[in-house]
Amino acid sequence: MNFYNEVYKRKDELLEDLRTLCQIPSVFDPSTAKDNQPFGEANRKALDQMLAFGKRDGFITDDCDGYAGSIDIGEGEEVFGILGHLDVVPVNETGWHYPQFDATLDGDRLYGRGVADDKGLLLAAYYAAKIVNEMDFEKKYKIRVIFGCDEENGSSCVKYYFKHRPYPAMGFTPDADFPVVFGEKAMVGFNLTGKIDDEKIISINGGTRSNIVPNNACACLEGSLEDYEESFNAFLKENNATGSITMNNHVVLKVDGRSAHGSVPEKGTNAIVLLCHYLHTITDNKLVAFIDDYFYEDTAGKKLGIAHSGALGALTNNLGILNYEDGHINMVLDVRFSNEVDPINDVVDVVTKKASAYDLAVDYNATPSLYVDPESELIKKLHAAYVDVTNDHEHGPQAMGGGTYAKAMPNCVAFGAEFPGRDNKMHEDDETIVFEELLQSAAVYAQALYNILKK
Repeated sequence: MNFYNEVYKRKDELLEDLRTLCQIPSVFDPSTAKDNQPFGEANRKALDQMLAFGKRDGFITDDCDGYAGSIDIGEGEEVFGILGHLDVVPVNETGWHYPQFDATLDGDRLYGRGVADDKGLLLAAYYAAKIVNEMDFEKKYKIRVIFGCDEENGSSCVKYYFKHRPYPAMGFTPDADFPVVFGEKAMVGFNLTGKIDDEKIISINGGTRSNIVPNNACACLEGSLEDYEESFNAFLKENNATGSITMNNHVVLKVDGRSAHGSVPEKGTNAIVLLCHYLHTITDNKLVAFIDDYFYEDTAGKKLGIAHSGALGALTNNLGILNYEDGHINMVLDVRFSNEVDPINDVVDVVTKKASAYDLAVDYNATPSLYVDPESELIKKLHAAYVDVTNDHEHGPQAMGGGTYAKAMPNCVAFGAEFPGRDNKMHEDDETIVFEELLQSAAVYAQALYNILKK
């Protein structure tokens, strides 16, 4: 069967479903959280919509207390899982050239939050499952499409789900890169706090999530415009940066950066770090010094003394959030590294010692790495499906820095759908995916499901 042709027949329906999902601004919102909608009203609406798709198509659906849901497709002795997420990261008020919560088709590309991460890919896999279910062959597995509502904020959704529901025998998550991912880096999320008073700095704020490179930062300072205007404008010019200096009861400095996924911080420009690089020229504030000393022009942990490169790639660190108000500090770091690294001795203890010298206290949470043998049956069948559909014999299984639902259950890996050489601008302004490649992704998923389900 030509799976691409089957997907193409359904392209209008798939696009309409994607638009419906993307028009729901499913960003974590604790202010509207309650029983049966633990991640807020919009995330609950997205969950209801995905369940409605399953009911519309005649499948059995399951709502796991608002944390996650599932759609069962077909019959089989065991269950094969597809894990995707309905929540999305926040959007910036500026920087977008298309409606943020929609799926706008402009030329050959779709634009909107979630078209690539992860609503578009979840629907591509869902449509693939429907196509394979319609085929007349004896199937070893039934398919369970599982969708959570908190992947971008720690994946508590699927952790809850698998406390109350059984694991599938194996599965994949369409939330990464093609051809297929055999390894994901370990992660440590740091929360640094402290109290540092400063006569000049009233506040510094930037960032929304630890896994996004912040693209803007703002500082309020005591004094007059004349105190800072010349040096700040010279700083912007010297660093080829944009920003502004205004007066609003206090001097307000704003610096623009460039957002990127927190797993690849080198692809972005961290506005918090850039702003603190300037502030370090006008104050000896220990917080500012810590950021400038250890993070300016360094996303690999070299200055912190934690740099490492291993089987899953090089260590990365991202200063994702800073809130500094009236001397009180809350700072969030995202550090990712290969499976050879000891998270406590090689990362946590080093960062804690460095931070303490700047009067900063450290709390942390650690997530282990993921490694699946590249020669395993699961990896081989998924990769073979990718090659069958794309005829790409050049690219093989790979490791990555991003963390996915694959860590939430045994025998599961990330599988697509960003093609080699593409940048879908996930977690950035104007998130995008080539519509043709979304359809091709669905064809790859259909081929993979056929390979795995047939007896």
